[in-house]
Amino acid sequence: MSYFHPKRRFGQNFLKSGAIIDKIVERLAPQKGERVIEVGPGKGDLTIAIAKTGADLLAIEIDRELMGHLERRFREKPNVQILQRDILTVDPDILNFGEFALVGNLPFNISSPMIEWIVQYRSHITRAVLMFQKEVAHRIAAKPGGKDWSPLSIFTQLYFDITVAFDVLPKHFTPEPEVSASVIVLQPKPEVKVPHPTLFEHLVRGSFRQRRKLLLNNLVPDYISDLTVGRAIVSRLNMGPHCRAEELSTEQFIELTEMVASFSSESDN
Repeated sequence: MSYFHPKRRFGQNFLKSGAIIDKIVERLAPQKGERVIEVGPGKGDLTIAIAKTGADLLAIEIDRELMGHLERRFREKPNVQILQRDILTVDPDILNFGEFALVGNLPFNISSPMIEWIVQYRSHITRAVLMFQKEVAHRIAAKPGGKDWSPLSIFTQLYFDITVAFDVLPKHFTPEPEVSASVIVLQPKPEVKVPHPTLFEHLVRGSFRQRRKLLLNNLVPDYISDLTVGRAIVSRLNMGPHCRAEELSTEQFIELTEMVASFSSESDN
C-alpha cells in the first residue's frame, strides 16, 4: 500500500505503531467469537491484530480505494468481514448487528457526529475503545467545573462512563497529524431517566451558547420567561445567580429541565 495517498477529506492518518495497536487491543480485550465493529480500518494494521484474537470482526471503511487492499489482506481470515460504508449512515437495527464492541482510530473530522451515532445506538454497544483528537477526547471525559465541560461531555456521560486511557503522539501516524490523539474507553452505565428529553437537549445546548455569559443570560428569555423565574430556578439548584453553565452537573441539568417544564406548565394554566 505504499502507493496509497491518504485523503484529507476522510481525515486519514494511519496508525503505524505496533506498540499503540497492542495497547488498544489490550484495552478492548476482545474474546474469541465476540462481535467487534471497527470504524475506519484504513490499511488494516489494527484490524489484523484484532482478528488474531478470534473475534468476529466487521471492519467498516468509507474509502472505496482501500477496499481492494483490505479484501486481499483478509481473504484468508474467515472471522473478518469488510463493509464499504460511511459508519454514520449505518443503522445497526436494520442490519441486525445485535450487541458489539466498538473500536477505531477515528478521523478527527467526524468526532461529534460519531459520538451522536454512539449515543443513538448505545443499546447495541457493550463497550468502545476509540481514538479521538486529544482535545476532543478530554472534552468527552471532562468533569463539571472545568473549561472542557460541554454538551459533548454531558450527552455522552448520560450513558457511558468515560476513561482517558492514554495519549498518542503524532509520530505514531502516517502522515503525522498536527495534533496529538487520545484513546478513550466508554463503558455503558445504567441509564438515568431524562424527562422531557427534547427540552433537556435544547437547555443544555442553550446554556453553553455563549460560554462567557452567565447561565441565566443564556436562558432568559428564550427558555425561561424572565429573570425572576430564572433566579428562583437556579436557587433551587443550590447555585447562585451568577453561575455559568460549566458549573452545573448532568444531574443539575436534569433538575433544571424538570423545573423549566414545570414553570412553563404553570404559566400556561
